[in-house]
Amino acid sequence: MATIKSKIKGAQATPFMADFVPMNTLWEGSNAPYPSKYSAQWAVRKLRDDLAAARAVALHCGALMVHPQRFAEVAEKAAIDQFANRVTKCDLA
Repeated sequence: MATIKSKIKGAQATPFMADFVPMNTLWEGSNAPYPSKYSAQWAVRKLRDDLAAARAVALHCGALMVHPQRFAEVAEKAAIDQFANRVTKCDLA
């Protein structure tokens, strides 16, 4: 989390992008939703428009940051839509 420091002495710093985390949290750790860096990058490319519309990704100082909750909502919706499209196509055949 970054903060914006106030020029007024004694004033508290304002949190900036408080809920955003570095993109590597998508593939690192025990609860990571993607198995590798490349699969996370692929998902970001595939879902780019939806992620941007949901304000789930941000570019700060050249680093891609993600909002975990918003990212998960977009990824979940995409997965459900993909399944629904696949089932519909199979039913028509």
